[in-house]
Amino acid sequence: MEAPNWTEKRRAKRRDILERFSFFVCIPKLGMARHRVRDVSEAGIGFTLETLGEFKLQTGEECELHFYMNPSLYLPATIRVVRERDSADEQAIGAEFTGPHAGSEAWTALVKLIDQLSESDGVRLNPH
Repeated sequence: MEAPNWTEKRRAKRRDILERFSFFVCIPKLGMARHRVRDVSEAGIGFTLETLGEFKLQTGEECELHFYMNPSLYLPATIRVVRERDSADEQAIGAEFTGPHAGSEAWTALVKLIDQLSESDGVRLNPH
């Protein structure tokens, strides 16, 4: 069957940006598993560790974190865990940025981008 002869009606080229935002974090000392990001600010980050036995973080613990914007591009950070809540198979973490990456231009730009996308009338967030 022959494809229909569609005429492009858009005034500008479509760019699928949001589908490419696959934010996740890795904690190198716990391995390179991907962990879901809940929220991020200029001062810190919230994420969820899928816990397997001893792979947990403790309040007050400092460690390296990689914030991945896609599978090959990440922002490095050092964090200090300020809150942790355990459940049967995951651990919710609230952490503040410390060290040389705290308040960096890259983090500030990322948060600003997220703000701009969230406030845009044309952006729709998937509730899942």
